[in-house]
Amino acid sequence: MEFEIKLLRPRDEKKWEDFVTRNDSTTFYHQIGWKKVIQETYDHEPYYLFAEDDEGDIVGILPLFYMTSIFFGRRLVSVPFAPYGGVCAVDELIGKALNDEAIDIGNKLGVDYCEFRSFKNNNHGNLIFTRNYSTFLLDVSGGHDQIWNKMNRNVRNRIRKGKKSDLKHEVDSSLDGVSKFYEIYSWSMKRLGTPIHDQEFFKSILKHFPDKTLITRANLGDLPIAAFYLLTFKDVLITAWGASLPDFLNYAPNDFMYWNCVEYASENNMLWVDFGRSLVNSGNHVFKSRWGCTEFPLNYCYYPPTKIPKPPQDEYRKHAKIWSRLPLTWTTRIGPNIRREVP
Repeated sequence: MEFEIKLLRPRDEKKWEDFVTRNDSTTFYHQIGWKKVIQETYDHEPYYLFAEDDEGDIVGILPLFYMTSIFFGRRLVSVPFAPYGGVCAVDELIGKALNDEAIDIGNKLGVDYCEFRSFKNNNHGNLIFTRNYSTFLLDVSGGHDQIWNKMNRNVRNRIRKGKKSDLKHEVDSSLDGVSKFYEIYSWSMKRLGTPIHDQEFFKSILKHFPDKTLITRANLGDLPIAAFYLLTFKDVLITAWGASLPDFLNYAPNDFMYWNCVEYASENNMLWVDFGRSLVNSGNHVFKSRWGCTEFPLNYCYYPPTKIPKPPQDEYRKHAKIWSRLPLTWTTRIGPNIRREVP
């Protein structure tokens, strides 16, 4: 097949979106809307590459962002602030050509490394990959009753605990819903010692994906104690961000929330619930393993092969205790400035 690698222009965006829709290997984060979210919120420079055949059709894509930081250096990442990115192409030859073009751009920009966050193995020989992360997908095509019957007994008991505690599940898709989510998210991330995204990041997602964004909450009476920021893509419900208030963990709000995601997905004719990315052998990794999900190791590829960055959790862990003791007003003000630099 004859093809040419090009840099995305506004007039090509519809063709890009058409490719994302019809290609089986694309993810939510390959959509043009994600490009606009990152540009609007954090002002990182995009390099969106695509391969066009001799009939003018797109046959492969690779979204990239150039990130510069005094502390973290220069990087070309596909894509920041998301678990998945990397090449999506109709064949391996096109995929390799897109990766090679990205590496050439990275060399011209003088980056320290290029990072491709692939859901599938897209290592084309001149890259090295790690498997520090996995994602977990739960097949809900058979309905939630089937999942309940096959589920780990301890998980069922924790879901029952939330129900017996009279937790109420609420679905929202408004800016007010984003604000309520952000309050819980801010407290939760402070407790974990992790810098947070800017609230404008979540508002921008809702702005560009109004029909693909859901904010859900677990309420104890009138008090929201847990919240999820959910995304939908094709036949998948994605649990993109979740948070709960530490003082109410004895009500098992996280299990309660995940179960309501399962029910929502199956009742709305979706086939999968994406439980999200977890660092291998972490507490989240163990938690999600108990739900009967299928684990998919994520292939994060790097160039040059000698430059593999440590997971950001390693850096956060060094300062987690100090960060968790700071006032919330400080962490919500300083955190986004740090988070924008950590893809």
